[in-house]
Amino acid sequence: MSSCRSLWLACLLIAAALWLSHERAIAANESINLQAIIDQAKPGDAIALAPGSYEGPIIINKPLTLRAEQEGSVQLHNSSLKPAVLITADHVAIIGLSLVDEGLKDEPTILATGNQASLEGLHIRTVSMGIAIRDADDGAVSDTTIHWAVNGVRMADKGNGIDMFNADRWTLTNNSIHDVHDGIYLENSDDIIVSGNVIERSRYGVHCMYTKRTIIEGNEGNRNVTGAMVMAAKQVSVVGNTFTKQSENVNSQGILLYDAHDTEVADNTVDGNRVGVYVEESTNNHFRNNRVRYNFIGVQLIQSSGNTLTDNAFMGNVADAQAQGSEDNRLMDNYWDSFQGLDTDGDGRSDLSYAINPFFQSIARKRPAFQLFFQSPGMIFLEGLYQTDRERWTEDSTPLLAPLDRQLHRDKSGDGVKTGLMGLMLLGCASLLFYKMRRRER
Repeated sequence: MSSCRSLWLACLLIAAALWLSHERAIAANESINLQAIIDQAKPGDAIALAPGSYEGPIIINKPLTLRAEQEGSVQLHNSSLKPAVLITADHVAIIGLSLVDEGLKDEPTILATGNQASLEGLHIRTVSMGIAIRDADDGAVSDTTIHWAVNGVRMADKGNGIDMFNADRWTLTNNSIHDVHDGIYLENSDDIIVSGNVIERSRYGVHCMYTKRTIIEGNEGNRNVTGAMVMAAKQVSVVGNTFTKQSENVNSQGILLYDAHDTEVADNTVDGNRVGVYVEESTNNHFRNNRVRYNFIGVQLIQSSGNTLTDNAFMGNVADAQAQGSEDNRLMDNYWDSFQGLDTDGDGRSDLSYAINPFFQSIARKRPAFQLFFQSPGMIFLEGLYQTDRERWTEDSTPLLAPLDRQLHRDKSGDGVKTGLMGLMLLGCASLLFYKMRRRER
């Protein structure tokens, strides 16, 4: 009898243990209702979220700060067709959260319509748009990662990483964006700073439409269709960026300007793209000190005028330049490694100008199939024969015979030679004077 009681008690204890472990598993899998926490907070509160899984979607309609106690330890899950986070109030900050948005929908993962929002250190996995800013000013998105969460979706069906409309004076810095439609899309949004971002495997890395005074600085674009696209924009600054391997699409470019005006493009590295720099129907833009290397075509100028290209280096491109209908541009002091010049006065600049032959570009526009003959021996021969309206060709009046950095090195070397010769002359004079003085002493 005692053995039966012991067996029964053991079974009861095992059942109790299994029930407790089951209840703990259910509790562990349950998400915390973050909206209830937000609703209980007072305007201006700073909420430190303990590590765990939280339930979305949420609406923030009062000034608040949501911060993960440890970056990446707080996960907000959203399976609804609404934004995972909707910000309607001013002065809202969200810091260090991970957002997993599983619903394939038109709504973005984060939608901000309040001014002076700050989104920092977020990790966003989305099958929608990452962050959308609408009619909101003076905010910031920084140190945030955005990437597409599922495979097998066409690029055209994806959402943008950061999408801004009618939003002024935002800073977008040090973000990492991958596998979306456009990495950063700006429309009707002025005075935006886009700095230090890395954008890969998307359509356009940075895309400006109808913007003014946008600063695109120190970003990296790799394997996108186009690194930076500036369209219908004014006073944009594209400085110190690196755009590489935008080459897998027939419309790929490192930097594209279309209907862009008064824009500065300087100190960029544009390597391994189909077209390094493409300029169409754009005026009064300045291109200086860019390194355009190993592209299929270095620079294309189409129906553009009043632009200035100085101190750029075009090296290792299949074709350095193409131009059509682009008169009154000012090209000088650029280095074209395919050009063999003549320098009679030793100033490092060719006395012969570098003219961009428009023949191939003209016939390829009329007969696109002729692009198959690009750089073929027959096409090169025909280009050499074509001299019509040569005075209207785009040309570099003073092309460099060496890249600017090598030219500076050569100038310094020349200064060293001059200094050495001067030293030898002074030493000779001193020796002669010493010799005459010794003869007088005798």
